[in-house]
Amino acid sequence: MTLGDYGEIFMGNPQNLERAGYKDKGGNISYDPEFECTGGSSDPNDRQCAYETQESHVMGLETTGWDGRLMHLNMPSFRDPLCPRTLKYLFTKAKRPDDIRVRVLQQNMDDDVDCLEKYCEMMAQLREETGGGDTAKGGPVGEDCPHRDQIFIHAISAKEAAGPTYARGLLGQDMHAAYLKKEISTQDFCMSTDSHMDFEPEWDDKMVNMWDQCKNEYAVLSTYVANIDQLGQNLNGVHEVPHLCMVTFTSQVRTTATKCARNLVKPKLTNAIWGAGLSFSKCHAELKVPVDVHTPGIFDGEEFNRAARFWTYGYDIYTPNRVYVLHDYPGSQHNPKTSSWSHGSFGQEDLQNAYYRLNTMLDIPGGELDEQKALQLKRSKYGLGDRRTLDQLIEFSGVDLRHKRPTIDGKNRCGNLQWVPFIEHPKGVNFIPSFDDITEAPLDLPYEKSSVWYDPHFDGAGAGMVSREVIHDEEDPKEKELRHAEEKAAHLVFKEEAKQLAGNSHHADEHKRLAAALEEDGAERRHKEVVSSAAAAALKAEQMEKEGVGVVVFPPLLRGSPQSALAKSKLFFSQKEHGIEHLPMQVKISVILMIFGLCAALITSKRSVRDRRQKNSKKR
Repeated sequence: MTLGDYGEIFMGNPQNLERAGYKDKGGNISYDPEFECTGGSSDPNDRQCAYETQESHVMGLETTGWDGRLMHLNMPSFRDPLCPRTLKYLFTKAKRPDDIRVRVLQQNMDDDVDCLEKYCEMMAQLREETGGGDTAKGGPVGEDCPHRDQIFIHAISAKEAAGPTYARGLLGQDMHAAYLKKEISTQDFCMSTDSHMDFEPEWDDKMVNMWDQCKNEYAVLSTYVANIDQLGQNLNGVHEVPHLCMVTFTSQVRTTATKCARNLVKPKLTNAIWGAGLSFSKCHAELKVPVDVHTPGIFDGEEFNRAARFWTYGYDIYTPNRVYVLHDYPGSQHNPKTSSWSHGSFGQEDLQNAYYRLNTMLDIPGGELDEQKALQLKRSKYGLGDRRTLDQLIEFSGVDLRHKRPTIDGKNRCGNLQWVPFIEHPKGVNFIPSFDDITEAPLDLPYEKSSVWYDPHFDGAGAGMVSREVIHDEEDPKEKELRHAEEKAAHLVFKEEAKQLAGNSHHADEHKRLAAALEEDGAERRHKEVVSSAAAAALKAEQMEKEGVGVVVFPPLLRGSPQSALAKSKLFFSQKEHGIEHLPMQVKISVILMIFGLCAALITSKRSVRDRRQKNSKKR
């Protein structure tokens, strides 16, 4: 085969790569599907491929296709008038509309369009225009509303909304409840997307066939999907698709500098970078790795956190090689209702705790320093998996989480990658772990030997346990001292960065610098980035710590029901596109007021000193 016979991968613009700390020259390289198994080695003993779907996985169903399976879609919708149109498109353009189930987390005000009711009106209008028939024509004449009983609306007031992770987390709880009622099978297919989408004809069948091409029972297809103006088009004549493979650090880890791939013969293995705009997998992935509902107000940080949890549970993220689901960016961005959260039902403490959770989970500076508490969170319901380790993730992804750097070694991991082996759970891929309803601690104890959490001090004894302790005496004292020194240094760097980012002038300068860099000519020019930060929340946490005020992070945010648990306040955000943070105006205002307060205090202090000196001078 010649160069590019399997497709090409754009590695990045050389200047942008150098600026971000990468040593790679960028440009295009040839995609090699075999590399995923061989790592470039010709030795047959080095060949290790992902777990291709076997009869032991599928519980009596076929190993390919979706006969006997359902497809479940999760869609959070915040005051979105395009939600009904999305329902219409997904059903009328599906090959098997009768086998699709949709769950919508509808966050509306009283005067907003009801997603289900408007969908039914649209289908009635379509029947009138076409004369009726199958779903593509609006359904049979006389039918009230086709597929109405396949649509489940979880409605909450927009005033109770608390951001995308909270919405997706509630949908995850709905999914789990449906699983317990046997309404969802682990071998069904699940897709998570937004409420302003369009679809290619027979998109459902095409998505399943594309997933089959991964030849990996643990595959998750994910990317930032193309705009709806590319519907039915072969982008640039080379089937160009967005490819996620790099991150930057704001207040959290944020996917950045989206690359592209062209003419891929199959989905491409990525370095564990996941996008919330499209996620397609078997349902055992959604059930095993639900979105963390305890992260109100989070936008940056959502994607890499879930990617890390997917990957450590044994799942692999793939860039789709074709575009079948598309996003209405203009329609969603130009509507002021959907582009802002005007009634956030969470306060500063909730946001601060959410960041502490995410930092702690991934060893990012600014998280919990107590090892026992950190391990409790990592092993909890919304914690890391036990098939691969966090150290393996850092090496595979290349992201230096512990020092908040985009790369650990300057290597560009957008290209060909080798799959990282793991041992399947003895109970199989369809096993869904159990957790305590209140503490969210694991119930499937003791850990078995293939688990990365296995510890012979506890699990070897075979005794059930309520809590696990951290064994300190196995680590070399010098290594421990060095590790603690590195953690402390990284923590100080984070604090200094937080102080800088909290200042408006620094924020504006960084914004202009990165925006200017990404305006340069090259394939990355379409992917503009914005630097932003919620560092003020971390600074407040530091101050509370100094003042002796307890920062409650563990156990997780469990204060009764999720909807009533969050303190109410108004936080305003602006969403331009995926990967761009909703900026909390309340945080910015608080920082400005804090700066004014400090200035006022300094002025008052200087006046006081000057008055005392003048008074003493008069006495002399």
